[in-house]
Amino acid sequence: MKNSDSIFADDVELIKDAEVLEEDYTPDKILCRDDALADFTDVLKPIYKGRPPQNAFLYGDTGVGKTAVTKYLRNKLVDDLERKNSNLPTDEQVTLNVIWINCENFTTGEHKTSSYQVAVGIVNRLREQGNRITGTGYAPQDVYDIMYSELDDLDGTILVVLDEVDKIGDDDTLLYELPRSRDMGYLEEVRVGVIGISNDYTFRKNLSPKVKDSLCETEIKFAPYDATELTQILSRRAELALYDSAYTKGIIDLVSSLAYKEASGSARRAIRLLRGSAEIAEGEGAEQIDETHVREADKKIEYGNIVESIADQDDEKLYILKGISHLDLVNKTPARTRTIHEAYSRVVRAYNEDGSKDPLTQRGMFNHLSKLVMFGFVNTIDRNKGASGGQWNEHEFSDDVDPGKVKEAYEGRGLDWKQIETRGVDR
Repeated sequence: MKNSDSIFADDVELIKDAEVLEEDYTPDKILCRDDALADFTDVLKPIYKGRPPQNAFLYGDTGVGKTAVTKYLRNKLVDDLERKNSNLPTDEQVTLNVIWINCENFTTGEHKTSSYQVAVGIVNRLREQGNRITGTGYAPQDVYDIMYSELDDLDGTILVVLDEVDKIGDDDTLLYELPRSRDMGYLEEVRVGVIGISNDYTFRKNLSPKVKDSLCETEIKFAPYDATELTQILSRRAELALYDSAYTKGIIDLVSSLAYKEASGSARRAIRLLRGSAEIAEGEGAEQIDETHVREADKKIEYGNIVESIADQDDEKLYILKGISHLDLVNKTPARTRTIHEAYSRVVRAYNEDGSKDPLTQRGMFNHLSKLVMFGFVNTIDRNKGASGGQWNEHEFSDDVDPGKVKEAYEGRGLDWKQIETRGVDR
């Protein structure tokens, strides 16, 4: 029954606890990750025993439980230490400070994430508002000195969790120094353990030997969930989040199957799909989720994923996609490489009116365009008019991309959608 005359209310409610379907929800029990839990528990045992902490590197695709397991064990460790300390004299108690940093939060359209930016983030996490430092204006070593000073003012053991650590890229100073900070003399009063979490397999492979030796003391791989495991996880979430009459086992199986097929066994995708299906069913006044609700939710999620993937591209690729968008809007695609380069150049100049950045050469731009083809954002068409007509390539958006999605990606990056003049650009 509708219990409000508000326009925001639905005639029916299928979700009884929406928090269970949120990405930041930490379950009270971790399913289908027994091996990873055991290995990770061994990493954290020294902290519980008051011994020097270990470092660990967790890797695997998105949505396979890395962050959920880390938060679960963090909470368990904090709770167990609290119980242990309650029975010990003050001088024997184990003090633990956990600092969680998502390195992706320090990536913007203008500044790439770096050890410097993450160190600034750690400092500001430890300081009161009003006493925080800016992300520019300090020499790198000064920022590191401030960070170590703030860390040393704490007590006992510090566990630093670097989620999305691959966003740091090539600047691995922090990844080398932080796990060895005590040995290197940067810290005297505390001991630091570092947990790195990454979705990027290649990042781990490309770490320098000295960083691997520091950060990857223990490596824990999270494999994708299979369809059966996804069903187990989703059944538990549905039991907690939805009313019993809101779904059937067949719907859980369908959602699990789609997440397994389309997202490489991502529990995050499965949970988002279940929530989206329930919300669509509520909006239609349905008493129960059916297949049409799941299919519609799946399309919406796929749309959002494409926009997010576009927004994740570097500036050059975003400029190219915007250039193609303007050509597409005036029916000038498929377009030759030189035409795209001209439109791209106009985009670059529009977003860098102070002359701080010049367009790449056509060859340089083509390297980025080729990557967009490889990523599936752009299609290339080979034209061949024979010996007399010549051969050339033309490019257009793939079926999954359109100007609207590129515009949403720009806005998601906080960038204005500036209009670019396309008159005078030959097809």
